Parts: sequence; C-alpha cells; structure tokens
Amino acid sequence: MTATLSLGPLLFNWDAEEKRDFYFRIADEAALDAVYVGEVVCSKRTSFFDPYIPEVVERLRRGGKKVVHSTLALIMSEREMDAVRDLVGVADMLIEANDVSSAALL
Repeated sequence: MTATLSLGPLLFNWDAEEKRDFYFRIADEAALDAVYVGEVVCSKRTSFFDPYIPEVVERLRRGGKKVVHSTLALIMSEREMDAVRDLVGVADMLIEANDVSSAALL
C-alpha cells in the first residue's frame, strides 16, 4: 500500500484572488497527490471564486495533482442542487459528495 497526501477544500472566506493564488502555489510548490477544490461552507461564496476554477484546476493538473471537486456540506435549495447536477454532468471530473442528496447523483 502506498501513502498519499491530499489537501481538503478551503473552509476560509478568503478573497477570490487570494484563494486562486494559494492554489497556484500549491500546484507549483506542494508535494501533494490530490487537491480538493470547491465551496463546502456557503453557496453565497461560490460566485466569487467560480470564475477562477477552470484556471486553478488546469494549473493543479499541470503540477501533477489529482483534482477533486467538493460539493456543499448541506444543500438547502434547488439552485444549490442544480449546481451539483452541473458538476456531475461534466465528464472527466472527480466529485466529493458532502451531502447525501448529492451522493445520490453519482
């Protein structure tokens, strides 16, 4: 068995650019096998970082990291569920389902 090291999703409410730069540094400097990205705390924060996700994912993959997209810990609205459906619909994407309703879609 081989040990692996993963970085879970950020729980802090950082500025979108600060979060992007953090992930860029992780991509370039950290000896990690996998990185979990996505908002797990509050859906109101997703609109700030979502525009950076494709760029962050590409950079992490170029850095040799496996990227896993995390879902909200608690899905409370149809809009939030639609966002999970959109994620699940993307081919070639690993998903971490943090709510039982999102797990049912996998």
